[in-house]
Amino acid sequence: MLAAVQNPGLSSLDAAAQVQPSVRALRSAGIGAQDCWFTVSKRWQLMAEPAVLSRWLDFLGVYGMQPRDCQNFLLRCQPSFLAATTLYQAGQVVTFLKGLGLKDDLLAARVLCVWPELLGRDVEQQLRPVVSYLMSLGLEVAGVGRVVVLWPEILLKDVEGQLAPWVAYLRGLGCTTAQVADVVCLCPHLLGFPPEEVFGGVLAALADVGIDAADVRDMVSASLAFLITPSASAAVRAAVDCLQQQGFTREQIREMALARPEVLAIKPHDLDRSLRFVRESIGGDNATVLACPLLLCKPLGQVLGPRYSFIQKQGLGHKYTKGEAPSSGSSGNSTSGFEFYKLLVAEDNDWCASMGLSVNEYQGFKLVWDEEYSLQLHQEAASEFQAELKKLGIYEGS
Repeated sequence: MLAAVQNPGLSSLDAAAQVQPSVRALRSAGIGAQDCWFTVSKRWQLMAEPAVLSRWLDFLGVYGMQPRDCQNFLLRCQPSFLAATTLYQAGQVVTFLKGLGLKDDLLAARVLCVWPELLGRDVEQQLRPVVSYLMSLGLEVAGVGRVVVLWPEILLKDVEGQLAPWVAYLRGLGCTTAQVADVVCLCPHLLGFPPEEVFGGVLAALADVGIDAADVRDMVSASLAFLITPSASAAVRAAVDCLQQQGFTREQIREMALARPEVLAIKPHDLDRSLRFVRESIGGDNATVLACPLLLCKPLGQVLGPRYSFIQKQGLGHKYTKGEAPSSGSSGNSTSGFEFYKLLVAEDNDWCASMGLSVNEYQGFKLVWDEEYSLQLHQEAASEFQAELKKLGIYEGS
C-alpha cells in the first residue's frame, strides 16, 4: 500500500491481476522481499505484463543469472524492452556471445546486467559486423570475448560511424594495426568518447615541450603507455610539470620523451622517488638521467633500487663501468661511465645469469630491500601528514 501511495504509476496497475503475479514471479526467481519491492517501485512498468516478466525471469535463470543479477538486469533495462524483445531473439544473442568464449557467469554479471539492450540486437546485422571488424584488427575470438567482458557497450557501436573513425585517428597518430588492437584490448572504454577528446589533451601537453606530430609517431612506435595511461592528458601534463620542477628544461624533457615515451606515463611521486635515489644513493644528477632515461622508467622498488644496492653490496659495481678496472680507492658511487641500461634492461633471471649470481640470493635481498623501502615510504608519509597537522594546529603528538 505504501509503495502504491508513493508511486502513482504503480497505483494505476491492477493489484490482483498485475502486481501480485509479478511479485510472485520475482520472488520465485530468488529475489528477496526488500529487493523485490525496490524493483517494483523503480520499474513498476514491468509489472504490467506479469506473464512476460515471468518468462524473462525463467529465461535469465536458465543462463545462470543469479537473483541479484536478475534484479540489476530489470533495473537497467528500458520498461518497454521485455515486451518488445522476443525470447527467441534474445536466445540467438546469447548463443552468439557464448560463441565468443563467454562463460555463463561472466555473460550474466559482466555483460547482460550492464547492457540488457544487447539481447535486443540483431545478430547478423548489428553484432556480427562489430566482431568481424575487431577480428580484422588482429583480435582472435577469445580476445574479442575479453573486450566484450571489459566493455560490453562496444557491441552497440556502429562500425562505419564510430569504430572505423576511431581506428583511423589512431593510425593517424602512427599506430600500427597491431597497436590499434592493443588499445582496444587494454582500454576499450576509450572508444566511448571522441578520440579528439581522449588524446587532444595529451597532444597539447606534448606540444608544450616541442613534440610535434612527427615526434608523436616516433614515440608511438616505441610505446603506447603515454597515450593509454589512466587520465592520460592529466598524467602527461603532471609528468612534464614534475620534471620541470626537478630542473629539466623543455628540450631535455623532449629528449627523454623521444628516447623513452613511457616516462610521461609515470606518476609524479614515482618520478620524484627515482630521482631522489639517483641523486642520494647513486650520486648522480640530471645528466645521469638524461644519459639513461630508463632510470626513471623502471620501478624503483622492483628493479633499480634492489639491483644497484645488491651489486654495491657484492662489490660488483666495476662490472658496469666502461673502460675502468676496479680500484681500491674508488668509492663506487661515481656514475661516470656506469652502464645503467645494462643493469636495468633484463629480467631478474637473465640479469642474475649474466652476472653469475644466485637468483635465490638476489630474490631474498630484493624482498628485504623492498620491505625496508616500503617502511621508509610509510614513515615519510606519516611525517608529512604530521607536519600538515601541525600547520593546522591540531597535532598533539611529540
